[in-house]
Amino acid sequence: MKLSKKKLSSGKPKVSSGKSRKRVPDFEAKMKQVDSSNLREDYRMWPELANKIWKYSVQTTRVVREYSRIIFTGMGGSGITGEVLVDYARELGSDISFETLKDYHLPKYVDEQTLVVGMSSSGNTEETLSVLSEASSRGLEGWTFGSGGLIEDLSKTKWHFNFVKTEMLKVPRSSLPGLLFYVLRVLEQSGLLGIDRNEVEESIDALASVRDKCVRLNRANPSLELAKELLSTKYSTALLYASNRTRAVALRARQSINENAKMHLFDGVIPELCHNDIVGWDSRRATIGKRENSAPLEKPAVAVLLQLKEDDPVEISTRFEIVENVIKSARGKVLNAPYVGKSYLARVLSMIYFLDYCSYYMAVLRGIDPIKTPSIDFLKQELLAKLNYVSQLK
Repeated sequence: MKLSKKKLSSGKPKVSSGKSRKRVPDFEAKMKQVDSSNLREDYRMWPELANKIWKYSVQTTRVVREYSRIIFTGMGGSGITGEVLVDYARELGSDISFETLKDYHLPKYVDEQTLVVGMSSSGNTEETLSVLSEASSRGLEGWTFGSGGLIEDLSKTKWHFNFVKTEMLKVPRSSLPGLLFYVLRVLEQSGLLGIDRNEVEESIDALASVRDKCVRLNRANPSLELAKELLSTKYSTALLYASNRTRAVALRARQSINENAKMHLFDGVIPELCHNDIVGWDSRRATIGKRENSAPLEKPAVAVLLQLKEDDPVEISTRFEIVENVIKSARGKVLNAPYVGKSYLARVLSMIYFLDYCSYYMAVLRGIDPIKTPSIDFLKQELLAKLNYVSQLK
């Protein structure tokens, strides 16, 4: 695995045309104005961060016994690691059941054959801490990952769980490689998931390739162009349509757009959406019918298809094709989520990276600071005042 040694653009790329010469500095100035905390630098660090963790971290750390089930507990930007790994385990045909839990309490069916993996980049996520506390009280083995905080303190002093210190960037969502590649490394070292090291290394190269495409402003930039399309006033609604192979990617993209661009978005998964969601296109058809008093036509919607076209099962690729026809017959716009790489892991992680850059550019284009999340801050303050839940766990 070889990361490109080519230096990144200094932020002032050379351009040749007059239009580009004006447009690039204008957009760079807007990025600096809107993104005062320089969140974009976190995204630029992803390939190097992933490479450093995979090569040099937790080389001798491993789970020593076998399990029939692994439950990942984590929320938001930390919890997405579990979602990616659930999909990856399904792709690899794992004999171990991989699940995610996004709640305060551990299900009753969880037994001693279950390994509980807690992930909190900040180290203080109360839902995650609550589940880990219950796991400890029930005598289960736990592994925890975070940058410090209470998850480290309680793992070492009260729960006696194995704790792995991860790298936290400015916010959990921009720290994804700093958590994901640590967990990948432990699973690989422990033999709990049949991870091909070559695929992991290819995925890191894929991240570098995506970064090279997404930082440039003077040439074709897939993430910036997608951001412009999703923000176009031509469309009333934007949707993300995935398969079970890209389910976690759609979830991550929607959440990143929620937090960075401060927008609602909808995501659905084929084949399930073929039994419900596609009916929403019926009212958008160019020809509603000849009945009297028919409702006025709605503005068209745009759908981004998260499809791994090279090796999707025929039953899934056929459904994507039919769904695309349904969308087009309803005057909808169809876009395809970009990705690179040959292996499943490289394609999925590169697609996440493309779409995260898209969410960042959407924030800039809207003139909204991507790092701030006022509603989440307010909710945490209210929870502290009304419940002070974490104090019960110490």
